[in-house]
Amino acid sequence: MTVTDQEAYYLLSRISGIGPKTAQALLEYFETSEELLNASQEVFRNMGQSAQMKLLEFSNPLWRKNRLEERELLKAKGIQLLYKGQNDYPRHLNALYDAPMVLYATGNPISTRKKVLSIVGTRAMTFYGKKVIEELLHALRPDEVVIASGLALGVDGFAQELAAERGFEVVALVAHGLDITYPRRHSALRGLIERNGCTLSEFFTGVPPLAGNFISRNRLIAGIADATLVVESAQSGGSLTTADFAHGYQKELLCVPGRLTDRYSAGCNRLLRTLKAQCYTGPESIIEALGITRAKNDIKTRPTVHLVTSEEKRLYAFLVKNGRSFPSSMLKKSGIERTKLYGVLARLTLSGAITHHNDNSYEV
Repeated sequence: MTVTDQEAYYLLSRISGIGPKTAQALLEYFETSEELLNASQEVFRNMGQSAQMKLLEFSNPLWRKNRLEERELLKAKGIQLLYKGQNDYPRHLNALYDAPMVLYATGNPISTRKKVLSIVGTRAMTFYGKKVIEELLHALRPDEVVIASGLALGVDGFAQELAAERGFEVVALVAHGLDITYPRRHSALRGLIERNGCTLSEFFTGVPPLAGNFISRNRLIAGIADATLVVESAQSGGSLTTADFAHGYQKELLCVPGRLTDRYSAGCNRLLRTLKAQCYTGPESIIEALGITRAKNDIKTRPTVHLVTSEEKRLYAFLVKNGRSFPSSMLKKSGIERTKLYGVLARLTLSGAITHHNDNSYEV
């Protein structure tokens, strides 16, 4: 990309009312960026009433001078500019028709060789959602995956903080200019993310986090990723708009199922019912979707177990073979007498060989 291309892309991105689709159409209308920059006002007048007034501003030399001076000030403040089509522009966004001409960035460029997983969900994260994220990130490898999300409270922020702490490259996509952080309490989290990752925005410095900006932000969360995981969502919310974008872009979309009575699983369950998303059944769902390998530290091995009596050995072998079971099933199939079964279960539980769950089931 030439310096002239960068200038044209930047100026197009700064015209009020000209979105990425119109900007892309203009670039395709003219043979070169230089031809676009040198186009007369008469050429713009022939393009239709709706675009005419906006493009007349584009041809104003003073307006251009002021915008390019602003660009230099951004660079001086440490804000990087990523131009669509360049190597440092996120590769999956490059392929989207509605991706921004220019992205603003702070932090470090993200790897182009790793897979990108977007994790989104409700701001009212439950213990269930937290455990799902912990288990997933424990199973993924930082050298294979970049984690992306929206820096919001709840699922987004928790996933990004845990990922950054575990050495993942993390991308935060925000709905405002990079001179502020929203929510403000995530300023420290943004700093943590930018040590090894970056914050991206399509919004110029000074743009506040207006409601409509979050929908635009959500399309980037979906577009930047190889796969998107919705951890928890109510019947409505930003996570579902991200899911809609992922579905529309024909990206891998997975949802964590939940109980029918859980408010913050209703959105995920609806996505699964309408067949928009695949059912997330554990880390293997993401590992298969991304075509990556499981982290070695997540391969679970059974601890050394000291079994003394024949009943302990028999019951332990039964649980290894059959998995999580109830005492009624053990009585029927293990061959251990009722008078001995509960004593054996108690000894194995106290020794740590098996786990007793709240529903009165047991497993190794």
